[in-house]
Amino acid sequence: MAEQNDQVLSFSERCGQFLTQHRKPIVIILGAICAVVAIALIVSALTIRSAKNASVETEAIISEWTDLRNKNAEDMAAKEDVLVEKLEKQAAANGHTYAAFRAYTTLGEIYTLRKDWEKALGSYQKAGEALPKAYTAGIAYFNAAACADELQQYDKALELYTLSASYDDFPLKPRALFNIGRLEESLAHSDKAVEAYTKLTESYPDNDWALLAKSRIIALTIQ
Repeated sequence: MAEQNDQVLSFSERCGQFLTQHRKPIVIILGAICAVVAIALIVSALTIRSAKNASVETEAIISEWTDLRNKNAEDMAAKEDVLVEKLEKQAAANGHTYAAFRAYTTLGEIYTLRKDWEKALGSYQKAGEALPKAYTAGIAYFNAAACADELQQYDKALELYTLSASYDDFPLKPRALFNIGRLEESLAHSDKAVEAYTKLTESYPDNDWALLAKSRIIALTIQ
């Protein structure tokens, strides 16, 4: 026991000697670690503040656009162009954030109202890419698919409807599945159309789109 105490004491003494001899380097290292942690905290705080400011600025622009649409002013087109430019800058500057999602979604809505399907498609697709893991991405991709549908870009529409349907919490998933079946039909892919319709009827048997899907399955299987 005495020998163990001597060993413990000896180890403690060695630690004390090491700390005494290397006190300055250890203090420097600890200081550097504290500085790194402090910088990380500052950067995190600034990032959060920046994201919050971006959201506030974006919502202000969207609110201005909503008011402009409601007033239906004579010079609305020119004023709307100014707001579109602001939204484009907000979207491009904020990457994968909610502010970017809101900006791109609103741009998609503006271009849809203008029937500029190409730009609407691009905006909605970028909205989905801004927050790819959120259920709202499903909505954005669905809207992008609808724009591709309008452009008769059926392969692109099919790709985007399929992407939107991959989000389990996407509220329009039954409609997306039906549209997948519809497009597969238009591309003469009867087997794939039946597969999509069947998935819809099995997953959402009481949904109105499922009832339509059942009628399409019958029509395709008796041909």
